[in-house]
Amino acid sequence: MMLQPFGRSAILMATTLMLIACTAGLETHTERPPAEVGGRFSIGGFSFGGKPDTFGYEGELSPQEAALREQARKFDRTVWQGMLIGAVVGTAVGVAAGGDTEDAVGGAIIGASVGAIAGMYVAHMQERYANKEDQLDAMIKDVRNSNRATETLIADVKTVIEEDRRRLSAVQKRVAQGQASAKELEQERGRVWGNRRVVEKAAVGGQDQYRMFEGAIQRFQKQNPGVKTTGFEQELKSYRNNLATLDRLATGMAKA
Repeated sequence: MMLQPFGRSAILMATTLMLIACTAGLETHTERPPAEVGGRFSIGGFSFGGKPDTFGYEGELSPQEAALREQARKFDRTVWQGMLIGAVVGTAVGVAAGGDTEDAVGGAIIGASVGAIAGMYVAHMQERYANKEDQLDAMIKDVRNSNRATETLIADVKTVIEEDRRRLSAVQKRVAQGQASAKELEQERGRVWGNRRVVEKAAVGGQDQYRMFEGAIQRFQKQNPGVKTTGFEQELKSYRNNLATLDRLATGMAKA
């Protein structure tokens, strides 16, 4: 059956509107992970299948993205916890040794609670230093080092966010001009979400370490009533604020 002129116009208009809607969806819905990238699906805000840390991105990482991952790894719980346990048992493990943390400590890291690690940490300081003030100073130094590492990570995250925004904007414009495919845009979005995932994992590891330090100072105060711990508490508060900043940055990364 031959379509009437009005019918053809209506179909063309509907098709155009559908294409615009699809393009707009690809460009603006960056607050959600790609619906399907590399076999990974997102349904109702939950992700299934595929590789969770890459979201299907198959390209090369920039030097800034590589630096971000290297710095973020320091906050992985298996890394900092493994290094602590390794120090306690006198075994070199973690990033510096490049070994298998769980094998090196005989699996002690598996299932260890933050509270248990806090107790181990305080006991280790007591073994290293006979003087209470020296124990506290060493703990303050550790929190300060974590603070500095967080500040470096925050700077790396901000650099990558700017990169993500430039790249994503450029691809969106090319898609709108018919110079890039929807698949290219999905790849770029997967890249952005992969970067976000790296920061999210670092933030979670940092929060675990914060709670370990918090538990450690509580134990120290209970064992050493009267010893002033103001310096530790101030450094710990600064660490908490830096971790909150890191968490906010992670949340906004996919909105590039």
